[in-house]
Amino acid sequence: MSDTIRAFIAIPLDPKIQHSIEYMQDHLKKSNNDIKWVKPENIHITLKFLGDVTTEQINSVKQTLLNCTHNTRPFKVKLSQLGAFPNIECPRTLWIGLKDSKQQLNRMAVSLEKALGKIGFQGDQRPFRSHITIGRIRSSKNIDALSKSMSNYPISENCIQTISKIILFQSTLSSEEPIYKSLYQVKFKN
Repeated sequence: MSDTIRAFIAIPLDPKIQHSIEYMQDHLKKSNNDIKWVKPENIHITLKFLGDVTTEQINSVKQTLLNCTHNTRPFKVKLSQLGAFPNIECPRTLWIGLKDSKQQLNRMAVSLEKALGKIGFQGDQRPFRSHITIGRIRSSKNIDALSKSMSNYPISENCIQTISKIILFQSTLSSEEPIYKSLYQVKFKN
């Protein structure tokens, strides 16, 4: 039997954006909810969760990343709004939305999804939505206060990041937080 690793494809965030997100989390914590917050250093833009990947599949995934991004130039995304999945009335996941004027992030995710499907990875049932997960709801404690706090939080116009690379990460689960290790990265051409 082949060895497997738990893996995903994502875009790392700049320290400036991580700091802005930590500030948002601190603001939302004042609502006194039962939320497991994602540590700012672990926050990223997930493009595709792969699950368990055999060591034999890794090279195919690397080649797919190269093929899907060979013409990609760096582009900017902007933090846009706070939200929750499936919705704010019954939230399970808190997120920050992302905007990019040419929908490049969405196109990249769709391209990856199709290409990875051709090499045996199961497709997502839900369409890709540009977002950053910042917390997971553990109970409905003070959800109304959280909703109000989220709707009143102004996201700065300066929360912009240049996307210049994509990374294949290994994720190792632990009792505290998952541990992420970069396995392979593709830098976009200028």
